[in-house]
Amino acid sequence: MVELIVVIILSGCLVLVFSGSPYFGLFGVLLQSIGFSLLLFLLGLPFFSLLTILVYVGGMMIVFLFSTVLSAERYPGSSWSEFLIFLMFSCFLVVPNLSSWFLLSSNASMVSLSSELGFCEVFNSLGYVTCFLAVILLVALVVVLIISFEHSQGNLRKL
Repeated sequence: MVELIVVIILSGCLVLVFSGSPYFGLFGVLLQSIGFSLLLFLLGLPFFSLLTILVYVGGMMIVFLFSTVLSAERYPGSSWSEFLIFLMFSCFLVVPNLSSWFLLSSNASMVSLSSELGFCEVFNSLGYVTCFLAVILLVALVVVLIISFEHSQGNLRKL
């Protein structure tokens, strides 16, 4: 499962770096945030996993789309040499860890670490209050961005 998550994160990096459009780059950031949140969830940190999704999807990506819509500059391209350098560094990061992934015993799991540290108990004691507050903050951010976008469109029409 961890190998699949690493592939998702690395594919998000590839899409982000080698996209021809900022919108496809946004899809790469989305893939990376989903991969990192899945990794945090497997480590037994569901609150931080939810927080990662809310910060990236709810905050940074909306601001990125907002600024991209208002700008009229072209997105810079990339070359094959950059792709090969990225692939080489990715291999240096992934290949040494492959042996440790395949040598794990069947008893070892990532959930055992979370149960020792007690993260699940803290999250379960709060109930759904944290999820509810996070959704309220996300909706407030979207409303503020919509209002500011409508205000900027009105000012652009006057010019």
